[in-house]
Parts: sequence; C-alpha cells; structure tokens
Amino acid sequence: MLAAAPPRTDVPVRPAQLAGPDGTDLPFRLTSEHGWYRPFDAPAALVLTSPQEGLALNRQHRQWSLTSTGGWTVRFCDRVPAEVPYALVTAAQKAEADPAAAAAPITGDRATALLLASGWSGFNRDGYRLVAAPDRRAALSWAESAPDPGPALTAAAETGVWTVHFSYNAPDHLLTATIVALLHPALRQPDQIPEHFRDLARSAPLNTGRGGGESVARPSAARMHGMASHPALRHISPPTLPPALPHFSPAGPTRPRPC
Repeated sequence: MLAAAPPRTDVPVRPAQLAGPDGTDLPFRLTSEHGWYRPFDAPAALVLTSPQEGLALNRQHRQWSLTSTGGWTVRFCDRVPAEVPYALVTAAQKAEADPAAAAAPITGDRATALLLASGWSGFNRDGYRLVAAPDRRAALSWAESAPDPGPALTAAAETGVWTVHFSYNAPDHLLTATIVALLHPALRQPDQIPEHFRDLARSAPLNTGRGGGESVARPSAARMHGMASHPALRHISPPTLPPALPHFSPAGPTRPRPC
C-alpha cells in the first residue's frame, strides 16, 4: 500500500489584503469549474467569455478587466489576493440569470455596512470618501468630485499596491461580493505570503488534511494598535487608475474602456 501523501499545511492570513495573489490560475478555474471559454476568433486581449456570452475577461500588461453587455467594467491587477477576483467574477456570472441584481446601481451601502461591522472606519480625505481598515493599509474609496468614476478598493503597504476599480454603472452586488471575500481569511503556504507583509499578522497553522480545523490569523494587539494610531491611510494614496487599454467587450469589437 502506498503511503498517504503528507497533508498540505496552509496558514490563514488576516487581514486578507496582505495575503498576495498566491499564483491561482483564474482562467483555469473559470474554465474547469464554470464553463468559461475562449472563442476561436477572439482578439489577443480577450482571455475568456462566460457561457452565456454576457461577460468577457480581458488581460493586458498585468491588468485585468471584466466587461459586460450591460456596459459596466471592473478592473483589477495581478497583485489582488486570488480570492477577491474569483468571488467577483463568479458573482457576476450568477447575476447573468438575475436581471434585477445585475441592474441594481452601485451604492456601496451593503459593502460599507459589512466593513464598518468588521471594525473599519469611515471619513473624508483629499476629496475622497473612504472606509479604512483598522491597520490603515486598505480602503474603499469614492471620489467626491463629478463625474464620479466609481468606487475603488485599494490596499497598500511599504511596497506593492493593488486596486479593484468599479465603473460607476457596475452592479452593487459585485462590490458586496468583493468585500465579503476580502473579509474572510486567505489560505496561503508560508512562502506565498509577500515577504514585506509577513511581519504584519501572526498566523496559526491550518491543517487542510483529514481532521484539520480552521484557526484564524490575527494581527497582534500591539501591532494593530500601532497601525491604527498612524495618520489616516499613511500608506495609501488616493487610487491611481491604470491607463485605458483596448479590450474586448461581449457587446461588440475592441473599443476603449469606459471610465
């Protein structure tokens, strides 16, 4: 009898915005688990389209965009923790069968309530409305000036910044799904956690083999207190959006991204 393979031991990282992307192949998961595919005559920027052909996932220069026949776009970069774009894209696919959810305008009310209940705090700064994480290394923000480009979820530390930006007409439930994913701990092998984030949270081993249980990693109380005492979002500048890149929309041929 062959010996059983040793169980994989991950650590649950919280706050999840520090977990790093973990190398998950998003297109492979969407293809194998949800039936996404690439049309044979697709332009180079198009990675996949959804089974109902109402959504398109594009990638150029380490920037991803999810576009819809409804005219909305969500953009994110390669550094976003893998759980966040996966939750975002699968929530968008489920909404293809629910026109009411897909049409609900983005307000951020539910997302903000979830963040505030988790200890985040809301305030204004430099022309932005923000809801900031307790460690002051992540924020959900809206520009107060018109035209409103839509909310952005941004995270930062001494090095490395990632952003998920929603167009002003994106469905509200996509932002909610993104926040729910971010508030859960992210499972990582120790060497997958970005080195410059490893001292920001104390993680307990999680045995994912038989009989394993979950132990949530939490920053030490002293370290959290020190971060929270910093000036608001010292490590986060107002989000800088990536330049507009051509992308394939399921509604038509390649065209500039909507703002």
